[in-house]
Amino acid sequence: MKKNNSAVVVALATFLVFAARAQAQTIQTTSPNGKTVVTLSVGDATTYSATFDGTTVLAPSKLGLTFKGAEPLGATRVVDSQTRAIDEKWDQPLGKRAEYVDRCSETTVQLQETGSAARKLTLVVRAYDDGLAFRYVVPKDSGFGDENDEFCVESEETEFAFDADYDVWATSYPKFNTSQEEEFPQKKLSAIAPDAFIGMPLVVKGNGFYAALTESDLLNWSGAQFTGGSSAAPSVKVRLTPRADGRGCVVRRGKAASPWRVVLLGKSPVDLVNNSGIVLNTATPCAIDASWVKPGNSSWNWWAPQDGYPTDKVMKGLVDLAAEMGWEYTLVDAGWKDKQKEIVAYTKDLNVPELVKYAKEKNVRILLWFHYKNLVDAGVRAALKQVADWGVAGVKIDFMDSHTQEMVQWLEETCKIAAEYQLLVDYHGMYKPTGMERTYPNQITREGVRGNEYNRWSKNSATHTATLPFTRCMLGPADYTPGGFLNEHSETFKSLSAYKDRSIDCHVVGTRAHELALCMIYDSPLRCLADLPRNYKDQPGLEYLRDLPAVWDETIALDGRIGEFYVVARRSGDDWFVSGVTNEEARSFSVKFDFLEDGEYDAVLYADAPESDQDATQISISTKTFRKGETFTVDAVREGGWNVVLRPRR
Repeated sequence: MKKNNSAVVVALATFLVFAARAQAQTIQTTSPNGKTVVTLSVGDATTYSATFDGTTVLAPSKLGLTFKGAEPLGATRVVDSQTRAIDEKWDQPLGKRAEYVDRCSETTVQLQETGSAARKLTLVVRAYDDGLAFRYVVPKDSGFGDENDEFCVESEETEFAFDADYDVWATSYPKFNTSQEEEFPQKKLSAIAPDAFIGMPLVVKGNGFYAALTESDLLNWSGAQFTGGSSAAPSVKVRLTPRADGRGCVVRRGKAASPWRVVLLGKSPVDLVNNSGIVLNTATPCAIDASWVKPGNSSWNWWAPQDGYPTDKVMKGLVDLAAEMGWEYTLVDAGWKDKQKEIVAYTKDLNVPELVKYAKEKNVRILLWFHYKNLVDAGVRAALKQVADWGVAGVKIDFMDSHTQEMVQWLEETCKIAAEYQLLVDYHGMYKPTGMERTYPNQITREGVRGNEYNRWSKNSATHTATLPFTRCMLGPADYTPGGFLNEHSETFKSLSAYKDRSIDCHVVGTRAHELALCMIYDSPLRCLADLPRNYKDQPGLEYLRDLPAVWDETIALDGRIGEFYVVARRSGDDWFVSGVTNEEARSFSVKFDFLEDGEYDAVLYADAPESDQDATQISISTKTFRKGETFTVDAVREGGWNVVLRPRR
């Protein structure tokens, strides 16, 4: 067996047992601490099940792929099974912790059909102490390919079957290809219909456990959602997105691996957040030189109709804001490109090269928005080279609204080309994260979230913002665009569509302290801050955004309940940032500062004031001193929040 370069220990115990009656082969993979056990059963059908800390998480569940022009795989046997122990560390300077530990047991099982066709399929199973993952590998000699070794996957039969009709938090879409910007309402597993389009993650509240189902390492494959399963037990089934050309879901040649099917596990919702590193651990390691990638905060022009159109005056004002605040970027959104030109050209109202020069003098860099079709029409390489020649730092690419295999391939190729020109990429109109930020760190953030912009024409509730940390946001960076300073409570809030006056700026639901907390609790190495210079000017709480890092050395989810409240602590160097939000219910918080080092910390508190219950813009700013182990208590009003910045006394 090939030796892994990262001190992988080979030949961890694999258990191979033959069941007397059905002659099924049973293979168990056990996590390093013995907490997670995944069991494969191979025979007339291939299934898997899982336990966590002695509790059944997944009942026997179907596995398999269906190939175009081929009969389903019949009864199979195990022809080889090998287990190795993985124990690696890798650096991630662009995320919510600086170092990740990838520790698990991995079993590779080679299956072969017992009939005359003798077709082959490989399963790779990982058991982590706090979750599990598995993927399919189609061997070069699988027997499913044509004379050119090309095969076509029509569907995936993977199911996740549970032993009871548990509560779930599930986001639903109307079809295969959307921008994946919906809420995560709570419902029963049994409410998921066989024709549903359920997004990821699917979060399950079980009997003594929580689980989150998602995928990782989506490269040159079809993106997946869930639909109601066919099992007699409450279940969901993987639903692959059909290709745009009608050739099934996945077309590949030679040996090919599917994305990982990932199950995060924990005893509480915050355990899922803390255990979500499995998504990155199962992603392909960095494929580019990313030493030039720089995280940071950005100002933005799209927040209000009056100033949404990018002119020289508007954009220079936003560059000035970024410079004053010490933010690294200014994002120029839709409207800068001359639509009459086939090649990339700017309008008469905004001279992009001149704006880049103006920003550079103030130590700010420019990002440019593109509709992805603009790039296709102009040629991706030609367009990206041109903006790089202008001195632009990165691109925001929008409206793909798809995770067909073709689109997944296009996104990866575009990211590679952008990296050649040292351009950051912010994908909007985009599916959920699948670990791509590890493989291509220049893909610094993405949308795929019902973000702050929904307050322009709808409303994001405090329940929604308290749900996202446990659902979409735990999968990876989310360009939520927080930071609105026109704060309202829900009963007085109006979206822009309710006003005839087009000069009205966009408001947000929740108190000033709540909105500041969203800036911290939602991960995004490129944090695009929503509001305009006039709404930030001389406002209390703005200093918090001046000092807020975009990436972190350490992140600890401390407490929370899905849709109710969330508390998280993050470390940058020696400084700690701690924030909490609540839903529509006023709440008292108590946090023990066990994570601090010894010595005194000077703290600045940005919290709800008593008046915040009626006037959501009101905020209390105070100072205090804390030591390790002391308990911090604070009250939040309805739709409120709080933030603490702790710095060691020097």
